[in-house]
Amino acid sequence: MSTAENVLTEDVAAGDPREQRRNYRAFLIIWASQLVARLGNGLTAFGLGVHVYQETGTTSSVAAVTMAAFLPGVLLTPFAGVLADRFDRRLLMILGDTFSAVGLVLLLVALSTDVASVPVICLCVGLSSVFTSVMDPAYRATIGDLLTPEQYARAGGLVQLAGAAQYLISPAVAGVLMAAWDIGVVVMIDVATMAVTVGCMLLVWRTIRGTTRGGSAQEGATGSFWSEFRFGVTFMARNRAVTVMMLLITLVTFCMGFLVTLQTPMVLDLSDEETLGTIRSVAAVGMLVASIVISAAGLGTRHRAYLAAGLAGGGVAVLAMGTTPNVWAIGVFTFLFFATLPVLNTSVEVLVRAAIPNETQGRVFGLMGLLSQLGYIVAYGISGLLADHVFNPLLTADGALAETAGQWVGVGASRGIGLMFILVGLMLVAIAVVVYRARSIRTIEQEYARQAAAEANKK
Repeated sequence: MSTAENVLTEDVAAGDPREQRRNYRAFLIIWASQLVARLGNGLTAFGLGVHVYQETGTTSSVAAVTMAAFLPGVLLTPFAGVLADRFDRRLLMILGDTFSAVGLVLLLVALSTDVASVPVICLCVGLSSVFTSVMDPAYRATIGDLLTPEQYARAGGLVQLAGAAQYLISPAVAGVLMAAWDIGVVVMIDVATMAVTVGCMLLVWRTIRGTTRGGSAQEGATGSFWSEFRFGVTFMARNRAVTVMMLLITLVTFCMGFLVTLQTPMVLDLSDEETLGTIRSVAAVGMLVASIVISAAGLGTRHRAYLAAGLAGGGVAVLAMGTTPNVWAIGVFTFLFFATLPVLNTSVEVLVRAAIPNETQGRVFGLMGLLSQLGYIVAYGISGLLADHVFNPLLTADGALAETAGQWVGVGASRGIGLMFILVGLMLVAIAVVVYRARSIRTIEQEYARQAAAEANKK
């Protein structure tokens, strides 16, 4: 651990109010930068999904672009986590934001020259994802640098609020932009938002000292890049509680990957891009409201119960979403599903952070990011193929399930995807039961309660 980190840790541990206020202000600036970045990312993600489906008419193409934007970042996250523990996290966030714009600029060039085929789009968004992967472990670990344990839940609520804004504002705006102009305008706005995020991080650079962790030329060097990466692997292997939670969350991300990929073609089969954007934005109000409540009131210490409740509620909402072809009913159920996400994500964040020492969070969070996101990778890889070649054909007017399952979920456009949503919802409910009964997760909850009580006693 470096001298700068020692000073910062000692100040926070000592409960210096001025230091804590200054650190919290820095966190708010960083959060604001991520809010703007997420808004821009949301515009591009929504716009590309609509553009590709309108151009190709296949769910598999949408899934391929989603996978290209997601996979490079996931595979590189563990290495980015090592960097977050060895170098200045502020610098990593600045560089990640700056260079991720390169892929988007190339995408703009491809769109303007009419060479933006699905493989070209995949290449461009994949390149942007490579640099974006540097940001997330550094961003998450910086929260541990700046805040005390009792502030984690409220900070988690603000982080979820930024995510809510991405789904609340971006889809509606992107839907209008796509109807009036084209995908090029959407991507240009995303590139422009990156200047704001870099400016916010430069402000933090000037006001908060760095938390550089190691390196051969620095005090507190902890070894080579690969030795630190292996440390993260070893930590996960020895900490059964964290490992069990990550395996369960991997199953959750597998379920959510189907929803992320398939809802766009499902709604576009029933309506248009403006309706899709409106449904996404209105539904995200649920996420916004829940995030605000968590930020204002916190969640106490019963995070295992909240985690299970979030999973069960989300599962029921997804199941109900699959039973109807009515786009507004789909919007209502999406609203209910989004309302469970801040509770689910904040509880996971708090429990896992309580189980990992701050000085190793970058490395371990990076590896955890890889493990937990494998569910998305698998879902993105198979969801489009299953929808196009298995489930949708089964529920056409003359499909094999038209006279059985079709009597319940209907037949025709999007009904195969509806059946997939029903199965995903049932899986989420089953995971909720396992989470609540898992002894290892109960152990993490008890450790967090102990840390929160110790911090409260200091005051």
